[in-house]
Amino acid sequence: MKKFFTAAAALLTVATAFAQPKAGSFEQTWAKGPSWLNDAVIYQVYPSSYKDSDGNGIGDIPGVISKLDYIADLGVKVIWFNPIFVSGWIDGGYDVIDFYRVDPRFGTNNDLVELVNKAHEKGMKVMLDLVAGHTSLECEWFKQSSEDTNLRYSDYYIWSDRLPDQKAEAELEEMLKDPNYLQNTKGKWMKSEFPRAKYYNKNFYACQPSLNYGYANPDPNHPWEQSVNAPGPRAVRQELKNIISFWYELGVDGFRVDMAASLVKNDSDKSEVIKLWREVREWMDANYPEHVLMAEWGSPKYCLAGGYNIDMDLNGTSAKARRLYFDKKHQADGGCYFSLNGGEPSTYDLYGNPWPEDKIDRKTTPAQMLKTYYDNYKDCFDATREMGYIATLTGNHDHLRMNTGARNDAKQLKVMTSFVLTMPLPILYYGDEIGIRSLVDLPNVEGANHNGKERAGGRSPMQWDSTANAGFSTCDEKDIYIPVCPEWTPATSYPKYLEWKKNGCKGATTPGMITVESQASDPSSLLNFTKKVIALRKATPAFWADSDFTPIFNEANPYPMVYTRSNGTETYLVALNPTGVKRSVTIPSQTELKAGSYLAGKKATPALIEGQATYKVTAAGDLITMGPTSVLIVKVK
Repeated sequence: MKKFFTAAAALLTVATAFAQPKAGSFEQTWAKGPSWLNDAVIYQVYPSSYKDSDGNGIGDIPGVISKLDYIADLGVKVIWFNPIFVSGWIDGGYDVIDFYRVDPRFGTNNDLVELVNKAHEKGMKVMLDLVAGHTSLECEWFKQSSEDTNLRYSDYYIWSDRLPDQKAEAELEEMLKDPNYLQNTKGKWMKSEFPRAKYYNKNFYACQPSLNYGYANPDPNHPWEQSVNAPGPRAVRQELKNIISFWYELGVDGFRVDMAASLVKNDSDKSEVIKLWREVREWMDANYPEHVLMAEWGSPKYCLAGGYNIDMDLNGTSAKARRLYFDKKHQADGGCYFSLNGGEPSTYDLYGNPWPEDKIDRKTTPAQMLKTYYDNYKDCFDATREMGYIATLTGNHDHLRMNTGARNDAKQLKVMTSFVLTMPLPILYYGDEIGIRSLVDLPNVEGANHNGKERAGGRSPMQWDSTANAGFSTCDEKDIYIPVCPEWTPATSYPKYLEWKKNGCKGATTPGMITVESQASDPSSLLNFTKKVIALRKATPAFWADSDFTPIFNEANPYPMVYTRSNGTETYLVALNPTGVKRSVTIPSQTELKAGSYLAGKKATPALIEGQATYKVTAAGDLITMGPTSVLIVKVK
């Protein structure tokens, strides 16, 4: 007997939800919104890599301003920028020195205000990245705190003359063995070279000292553990509001908060950090009601209960969405749902080397990958839909792109793009609209790569045209921020890409170059397909963020991926086949049409079709037949 998963079916309990706040377990003091989020698509820009206006090899704000017409033409409603504040650039801008000033590499505060105003004129909002949990060692707050115990910023950080336990001692010892220890994430403490104390608490890299928001359960034997209501933590909380207010007054519409769950220490159930963010939300609603906060949290029941407008459905190695995108080792040649071979195990690493047999996952099936995702997403969506939104992303600056490994041609990328853009709230990572290729073995620029993560591969420059450096910069190729790969290529690593070019670019999976210029005039390009899906979404309230999401899961036939979106008035069904072979599935009837009717095929015109697909109503249910790498969107009610 075939087994289906729908909204009416019982959901499995999600293991990670054991301590998460449930709807009704607290007083929700905010209204969901603002309304402009409902039909939004967010476009993420890594500013160092988008457009260089002055020829120094690094992107900047005037460069983005010159491309605002392009961004608006995509149909997106919000631009989200990775960090643009003055930074030490040990961690790609996330080691902030001055939260109130744009880094000179990007321009000035005036340049940012100009960008915001021009974006608003084109009907777009602007969000910035806020690093709330730590600063750079070069921040004036930290410098002052490192000197004395009775200065203005003395208690903005966490200092100690001893480590809390042997585990911390062992972690620090191991970290300091790294020649590049300032970019090491091991442990929570760093040896101090400052007069204040022997150690300081860190939040990510050793160069990023934690801001002191206090401890949820201070240990009286640990004098460095201040309560969340101590003067220092309260002052830091006020500073957070000051930063937000400063940029909101200049026209910025919101912030995406980095590591949003990390602020309060020893907070295992997140109760204190949730209280902190509820306080911020209430303050924002009273003073800036049309502004938004989006979190890098990845746990909506915590995050949205904390008053955030948006939580990001992350695709890191431990995320429930992970196996849709990649296997656990960042590969896309298999081991994930959106793969040409239908989720077969990946047997090669990112560099094309064979995996040892004991590293290959031969147990997890595509059905398990999809059901794990559906169970978690639907559970979180239903539990939080009155609180805020869950954002689905094509990719981001911390992971490889969709175009990686064997998932490397436009047909495959159209399937994956369709998934993201028909979910309740999409985030489109810059360059994914044209299918920029992820490469490994790129230089470790400004802390991009760590612990085996090839993050530089997801931060390469935007590819505009066929001129030098793909139109990103007029600089000499050796001076470019990160190398560019403008061609469609089966190569995996940068050295293999260079070898591929040297040998005449043989074996490209899709003809042409991956540039805006080459795709703009091609009706069948990924760029124009992306615009088409965004336009369909914008014109169809059933796809908006407030509309329902219902997965349809056939355990025996996990391909194609099927779900519906409905606003109560209209219902659309989305069917996606990312594999290289024909797939069919019969699902419970979604329409009131008679058996023998077609919604796609036999001259029936669906809302959107890419590749070959038919949708036929039968006495046994609705038969969906999908050709290789195909997309079908039909209106069923």
